[in-house]
Amino acid sequence: MLNRCGLLLLVLLASWKGNAQQRQLDSLVLLEKTYLSEDTVRIKLLTDLARRYYSINPNIGVNYAEKAIQLGNNLPDKKYLAGAFSVMGANRLTMADYPAALENYQKALKINEHLGNLQGIGNNYNNIGLVYYSIFDYPRALEYYQKTLNINERTGHKTGMGNSLGNIGNIYNELHDYPKAIAFYKKALAISESANNLHSVAGNLVNIGNVYTQLQDFQRALEYKQSALKINEQLGNQSRIANNLGNIGNVYIELFDYPAALQYHERALAISEKINDKKGSAEYYTSIGKVHYFQKKYDEAVAFELKALDLANGVGSLNTASQALFNLSQIYEATEKFDSAYLAYQGYITLRDSINNVAKQKEVTTKTLQFEFSKKEDSLRQHQIITDSKLEQQVLLAAKQQQELAYKQIAINLANKEKALQQLAYLKSQADLQFEQSLTREKEEQLSLAENEKKLQATQVSLQQTQIELKDKALQSQKTQRLFYVGGIILLSLLSFFIFRNFLNQQKSNRVIQAEKQKSDALLLNILPAEVAGELKETGRAMARQFDEVTVLFTDFVDFTRISEKLSPHDLVSELHLNFKAFDEIIERHGLEKIKTIGDAYMAVSGLPVPNPQHALMAAQAAMEIQTFVQNRQKGMTHPFQIRIGLHSGPVVAGIVGVKKFAYDIWGDTVNTAARMESTSEPGKINMSGVTYALLKDKIACQYRGKITAKNKGEVDMYFCEKERSLS
Repeated sequence: MLNRCGLLLLVLLASWKGNAQQRQLDSLVLLEKTYLSEDTVRIKLLTDLARRYYSINPNIGVNYAEKAIQLGNNLPDKKYLAGAFSVMGANRLTMADYPAALENYQKALKINEHLGNLQGIGNNYNNIGLVYYSIFDYPRALEYYQKTLNINERTGHKTGMGNSLGNIGNIYNELHDYPKAIAFYKKALAISESANNLHSVAGNLVNIGNVYTQLQDFQRALEYKQSALKINEQLGNQSRIANNLGNIGNVYIELFDYPAALQYHERALAISEKINDKKGSAEYYTSIGKVHYFQKKYDEAVAFELKALDLANGVGSLNTASQALFNLSQIYEATEKFDSAYLAYQGYITLRDSINNVAKQKEVTTKTLQFEFSKKEDSLRQHQIITDSKLEQQVLLAAKQQQELAYKQIAINLANKEKALQQLAYLKSQADLQFEQSLTREKEEQLSLAENEKKLQATQVSLQQTQIELKDKALQSQKTQRLFYVGGIILLSLLSFFIFRNFLNQQKSNRVIQAEKQKSDALLLNILPAEVAGELKETGRAMARQFDEVTVLFTDFVDFTRISEKLSPHDLVSELHLNFKAFDEIIERHGLEKIKTIGDAYMAVSGLPVPNPQHALMAAQAAMEIQTFVQNRQKGMTHPFQIRIGLHSGPVVAGIVGVKKFAYDIWGDTVNTAARMESTSEPGKINMSGVTYALLKDKIACQYRGKITAKNKGEVDMYFCEKERSLS
């Protein structure tokens, strides 16, 4: 969209604005009425009025152009008639009446060719090219732009040369031929600089920056866009300044520099609100909301996206409204507000379908216009018509396939959400079951304690009764008293002996119980992280937790099946035990948490259950030490193991699985992606994703592998971890 607006500004004269513009238009209207008898002067005024109205009110511009054409038909000097046809074409083009615009430009061209007016011919070629560009007929547009360039080069018209080169660059940019687009933009830039045309210089700098953004060469993109911003600030063009600021902010989002992105988008928003550009304000609101989402500031993100949605609906900007709804669905999903996420995503799908329908309708209209224009060309263009028709069929087929793919993806997303809800329900039922079992055990223990207390009270009562009986018998006779006294002492001694013996047995039992408890605790700590084990002992259950930033490590031995066939079962298990024992010591030393082993695969995670901002560095250091251990272990072995290692960072859910033989495990897309990093690695190499690389690029030297296709992930940026950078 920016390129088309820049093209209109390059091709057509800039319109006057504000009250000063209206006063000048009123003066011209008065002059036109004054010179009714002077046909030459009057046609000039009519043409000038039509030219000035094309960007303000093309309907009025058409009326003045019609008067100029009627007057020009009666004048002997036909150059005035050519100008009238040309300005009529400009007004028709603004109204998107492409057939009428083309017809008027061709009439002007025919007159200028008869007069031999090269500059007029060049302008007519350029405007005809603009008509074809507007209906996406790039081959014909390129043909006419090239003709314009040739004439401007012959006449030495530098401004025209710069415009023509920029227009050609726009076509190659639309065709995704970025090297050619940059080459033409730079030629246009050089001519604009030599002519000191700052508006054109800024426009070409922005166009070059946009191409480098599409090529993901973000540093170069920033250089060109910053240069354009300085020029537009010098010129004071507020609309272009806001556009530059927003474009720069988008580049910083790609660079993950969210504070800088936020700063530029906020500046762009302030300017748009000042000049009452509601459409631009909506775009900057949704961009700011996206930045807050990436920073996990979800409340702020929701507020900005809702504001963007309200403004976009007010000005009828479907694309911005669609983007705001999509962003809202992501934010609500991240905050587990799944009902709101579903409604926002449903709204996004509805708007996206509306946009696609409008695009299809526009595409059909464009193709119809192209066909009508083609009938006016000579028979040599029939081959091009056939090619266009085939291209149209391919485009429509591709669009249909893309839409079907989108519907399938929506179904997959909904299925994944349903699966997640089912998983949550399952986890809740398991947690409730554990809580009920814990309550039952507690009640049984309380009942047992009450029975023991009851028995003790009964023993005490029995002892008191015995003492009373002894006292009564002591009164009967001294002898009997002595006997009972001695017997009482013996009985008390025996009772004390039994009580003391029970006390010793209880102490021994307590020591045995304590020893068994220590064994149980050690076994529990060997299975679960200390924090999780503590929670399980205190409450009888351990809730699943979300960890937003961790790094998952996967290892796998290369050709393990082939090597296992050459080793005895004892040697194979012994070698695996030796390696995994070493891995356990390494990850414990670097603060990682072992999750599990699956056959010859080993899985660990950094940054949980206690979050750690250095999780990516700790995981990378552990991976490099494992790599070194395996390499040293290979020396002197007949059948050495080789290892692949993969790293990926992101959010996971961690918790306990099962009731019997339970295990601590982690889930989430981050785990799947880490596994893909391992499977797409090479023997002896540590392969990490672009997300992990962004966290380690200043600490670990890495080698960029490019975009590698990973199963179910598409193309992913991957890097080999080389070595840790030395501290300066």
